Amino acid sequence: MLPPISEGTIMVLIETLRLSKDRNRVQIAEVAVGSKTTESFVRKTLTDAWVEHDSNWISLSPGSRIRLALDIARAGRLRDSARALTWQEFEKFAEECLGEAGFQTEKNVRVKGGGRAWQIDVVGFRGDLVLTIDCKHWNTPGYLSKFRLAAEHQRTATLHLLARPVEKMIQGGKERQALPLILTLSEPPVQSSEGVVLVSVEKLPSFLSGVTPYDENLPFISSCLSLVENPMSQSK
Repeated sequence: MLPPISEGTIMVLIETLRLSKDRNRVQIAEVAVGSKTTESFVRKTLTDAWVEHDSNWISLSPGSRIRLALDIARAGRLRDSARALTWQEFEKFAEECLGEAGFQTEKNVRVKGGGRAWQIDVVGFRGDLVLTIDCKHWNTPGYLSKFRLAAEHQRTATLHLLARPVEKMIQGGKERQALPLILTLSEPPVQSSEGVVLVSVEKLPSFLSGVTPYDENLPFISSCLSLVENPMSQSK
């Protein structure tokens, strides 16, 4: 965890993350040019951030990139952090955010129903609350139609998830309350579509800290409702 950091330090970390997106080694000189600072400042910043480097090169493992992205996000630059990740890392980033908010997580969850398989990028469990997240690592469009198919898919996949054997979806004798979400890089044009909540990565931490299964303004799906609304899920 980084201490409070300056804008110059943040720029070095963002540039390091951006340049290492498609390669695991980056020249310190490149980072210095991109962040408009000196090589010595880059080296000091990387040392303080526990990023592996020598006098000329930076080496970042996949785990180090996620850790660096989280440090940048904690400094208030979630969008910049997420944009510098690959789509696979974006899913891992979302999973880590859920973990920090007290959720148990599963990635790439597959469920069967309606004669086909459905995949959910990230699922978070906290008490009787279930969040199902579809991570959209593309430039967020300003029009709603782009989200409709994705939202329909996410809601249906969530229904099938809840329709798994009841003993797997009951927490302490209570029905699970699931909330399907689409996670975006930028602010979406609306807050919900087709019964699915749309959340930008910048607002994800505050959303996760405040969400409860008792919020009547959110389109929760109960495990009991899923059995009635989606009987085909019981055919598998």
